[in-house]
Amino acid sequence: MRNTAMLYNINKQSSVNIVPVLGGCLLFSAAVCVAQVLGNSIVLLLCLLGYLAFTAWTCNRDVVFLALLYFLPWSPLIKMYNGGISFFTIALLLCCFVSLLQNKMSLQIYQIILAALLMAVTLVAKTIQHNPIGNDYLCFLIMLLLFPGVMQREGNQLSFYHISIFFACGIISAALTAQQIATFPNISQYITVNSYLTVTRLSGFYRDPNFYSAHISACFAGIQLLLCYEKSRSRQIVLAITALLLLYCGLLSASKSFIIVVACLFLLWVPILMERGASSSRFRLLMGLLCAGIVIASSSAFQSLLQIVDDRFAQASNMSELTTGRTDLWGNYVHEFLNNPLVLLFGEGYTSINLNNKASHNTLIQLIYQFGLIGIPFLVAWVVVSLQNLFARFDVGRVKWKHILLMCVGVALPWMGIDILQFDEFFLLPIYAVMGVAYSTHCATHDKSNN
Repeated sequence: MRNTAMLYNINKQSSVNIVPVLGGCLLFSAAVCVAQVLGNSIVLLLCLLGYLAFTAWTCNRDVVFLALLYFLPWSPLIKMYNGGISFFTIALLLCCFVSLLQNKMSLQIYQIILAALLMAVTLVAKTIQHNPIGNDYLCFLIMLLLFPGVMQREGNQLSFYHISIFFACGIISAALTAQQIATFPNISQYITVNSYLTVTRLSGFYRDPNFYSAHISACFAGIQLLLCYEKSRSRQIVLAITALLLLYCGLLSASKSFIIVVACLFLLWVPILMERGASSSRFRLLMGLLCAGIVIASSSAFQSLLQIVDDRFAQASNMSELTTGRTDLWGNYVHEFLNNPLVLLFGEGYTSINLNNKASHNTLIQLIYQFGLIGIPFLVAWVVVSLQNLFARFDVGRVKWKHILLMCVGVALPWMGIDILQFDEFFLLPIYAVMGVAYSTHCATHDKSNN
């Protein structure tokens, strides 16, 4: 249980490390924001290089996952120009190479074999479909080969509480900052404000409100698990406030899928909360959260947002409108699979190409379209083995299916409405889910042994 103790009981070393990490995150996010507002390329470049140096520093101290989750909602802004590569992606690749050096250039056999098999399948697909080899494709192969090394070095000094708070701070700070500076000319190019009839949708620095809300639902699921097992009253208060702020930010997106996911999360969360041994205290916590939620939801700020969401649901008269045209897109992709066996078997080979220049808005369909039925098993095997190896390091005992289901709903269910494969979230959010399950499993096992 050595790894478990290191993960979930904050010692002096981890507490010392967390403070400068948070300070660095706040500093560089503010610096990048100011540099973008000013529109000075030299100042912006210096800020971005400083951000990369800060990332390398966190890598060296095995706390890089805190910084990565904090800056993930900021990633669309961390670039030299609109449409350029995000320095967040560069930082993620930097983490891979730093971890390779720290691991003395050693790789596990599955990393090499599965990456090679996926490369072979995608190259065959590219040859068949006459698709070029782009930078995104090369970055993806590097991540497949090296990212498991980053996963294996994370968690030893981190608590899930601090991981979730850093993630929430990144989401909330990015959302509220974007809301305030959206009118600046140099910032407006990065921000899309979607308006439809009476509905205005905000999405932080993301152009798609659904990507933005996917971060929130993932973090919200982690906060819920923490509320189930956190015994510190002060931390419970911090978590409750954080949850309400996340809900507010999520409602800014006016995302129908966000409302559905959050409703599912609450339905799954209440049984987990109430099955704890100290039922009376958990009941008081639940009632307190419900009362606070009712009071805040009745405020003018939340009422206006809830009205916007209600308008979006009211405008939908059929399944196509309810899913904002997604069912039509899914049907087009299914029709393509049935009429093009080569695409069904081999896919397009991981490209930015979409059917009729329209994204599928479904990660499962995107997987088939990019990798085909032949390539998908290799990618699934890579994900499963990587996450299993990460989870095994924590040695937390028997996993409860309720914990897995809660984190899967928070992290993976939003993926059924977006194309996540070619975004950094594809690699980072599953790790967050595994750490959440490990945390809750450890706490549940510890409580059972004490009882």
